[in-house]
Amino acid sequence: MRASWILGLLSLLLIACAEDAPTVVNSGAELFADQQYYPILEGTTWTYRLDSAGVSGVATITARMAGSRQTDSLLYAVQANEILRGGRTEADTQYVRKNDVGVFLSSPGLLNLGGIPTIPGFPAIEIPKEYLAMPFNPGFQATWDIITIEFNQIPLFPIYFRVKGRYLGTGDVQTQRGTLKQCAHTVITIEARFPNPEDPTNILNPLLINEKADFWFTRPYGLALIDGSEAVFILLRGGLPLQRNFAKMRQELTDMNIVQPSPVCSW
Repeated sequence: MRASWILGLLSLLLIACAEDAPTVVNSGAELFADQQYYPILEGTTWTYRLDSAGVSGVATITARMAGSRQTDSLLYAVQANEILRGGRTEADTQYVRKNDVGVFLSSPGLLNLGGIPTIPGFPAIEIPKEYLAMPFNPGFQATWDIITIEFNQIPLFPIYFRVKGRYLGTGDVQTQRGTLKQCAHTVITIEARFPNPEDPTNILNPLLINEKADFWFTRPYGLALIDGSEAVFILLRGGLPLQRNFAKMRQELTDMNIVQPSPVCSW
């Protein structure tokens, strides 16, 4: 068991060392290796402040890279998240992998989600098991499909569920950790039109969803900030955002301990 864990961690390290990248300088003499927008070495930790307007107030998230797992021949780094909210502690898990395309994220919910609950006349929908969060060579304002579903067999009642990613360039981001320079900015949008689960036969009263969340990533530190709709948070954790109204949420970096690569590796 221990041997397989060590091999998994070694594989992740080799992926991280696949190409040379410059050393990143931040805050004067402090040096951080370039880890392609998401550090994955075990022991790396981040602390975030999570503000959820009108729902549950403020929470603290402690995220820690805790090992690796293999799913469908894909090797993921495992990120364990501890969420402290109102004196209660919750836990969830996120999976991270990187390849030549970019940073892909997943979760137990996405891996296990089979499809949207059955609606009369509506086919089962398969949700992708991972999504591209940060492309490495995007080009300005590049876009990519995460989920695209169209169903036009009900007269005058098109049904769709579209989730897309878009790269919006780079810029500085102000967080409680300080100003983070040259963060890559992406946005994930959700557009959907469904029969209302509470009134599925009434085509004049559809469920409409139009939500988005913005993400900022730094090359040496990883995820710095998420700001936007609760709907995106729900979907990316493997839930289905099938409601009319969503709270606004902001997950902001407050502290971190980024484990640096071994000297035998260029970055």
